[in-house]
This record gives sequence, structure tokens and C-alpha cells, in this order.
Amino acid sequence: MANPRIKRESRDLDDRIADRVQEVVERSNGANPDDIARRERLDAFRDKWANSALPDLPAGIIPGMHLCWLSTTNTYDSIDKRMALGYEPVKASELGKGFEGLGKMSSGKFEGCVSCNEMVLFKLPEDIYQEVMRMLHLEDPLEHQRNITAQVRDTAQGNKGGRSVLEGGLLEMEKDTAKANNKNIRFQ
Repeated sequence: MANPRIKRESRDLDDRIADRVQEVVERSNGANPDDIARRERLDAFRDKWANSALPDLPAGIIPGMHLCWLSTTNTYDSIDKRMALGYEPVKASELGKGFEGLGKMSSGKFEGCVSCNEMVLFKLPEDIYQEVMRMLHLEDPLEHQRNITAQVRDTAQGNKGGRSVLEGGLLEMEKDTAKANNKNIRFQ
């Protein structure tokens, strides 16, 4: 089920705040104080990791490319590492009309590139992005899952033909693995 708090369309901050206030008012009518405090705490955690500082760019603004924001201060996942993998910085001129208000670097290595605080906008060909996401978020986890099921089966067989306590869950994992290996999955 989709999370109703995640809005796919771009909306301005005032609209989101008005909706949030309305949600809080509706929930607080007739709810007990412990439930309200719990929900507000969960909302605070969700909001902490929400992408509210970076501009939302429409999908397909640069045809055939996936866009992402990269940090100039991250030493573990550095921009140089990403550039070696095929990422390219996005020049402000590539976005076309209507995006003149976005910040751009005025000097240095990324002069003329779209930026926001320490973040720089980068692009990667969509086919490479889909291939990498498929590997990292589908194939690798499925391989890990296959290894788990094989290990449980080996353990069960080692117990003189005894049945593993995890057998029911194991069968479900194997079914899920078979269903998940779909070549038509697209990542956002």
C-alpha cells in the first residue's frame, strides 16, 4: 500500500503545511493523548529524513537520463567515485527555460552546474541506472535470499531427515523469490 504522506506531485511548502495542520486537527478530535503523541513522534521521524531542502525536478526533464543530487562533502561516496562510474554534472543550461532560479556553482570544479547548498545535480543514463538498481535492489537481495533458503535446507537435511522449524517460512521465501525475478520492473 502506498504511503499517503508521500506526495508525487510537486507542491509548495504552504500547501504541505496546510495539509499537515488539517491532518493533525482531524486526528486529535476524539483520539487519546498517548496515540496522538505516538503518531506525532512517528511523523517527526518521517519528516527528519524527508527531502525538503532540495528542489524537486520533474521526471524526464533531461530525456534518457536519471537525475540525482550528490554531496560535495561525502568522503565515503564521493563525487569523483560517482564520476568514475559514469555520472556527469548537470549544467544549468541543460534544464532549459523555467529553471533559471535554481542555484548554480559560480566557481571551482563544478562552475555553471546546478547546485543547492553542498549538493550538485548529476545525471546518469537511464539504462545504466536501471541496470544498477536491478542489481542492487533485486538481484543481489534475491541471491542472498536463495543462499538463506539453501542453508536452511542443508541444516534440515543434516538433522536425519527431520523437518526444519523454519520450513513454512522457507517455502514462502522460495515462492517470493520466484515471483520477484521479473524483467519488467522499473525503478524510480
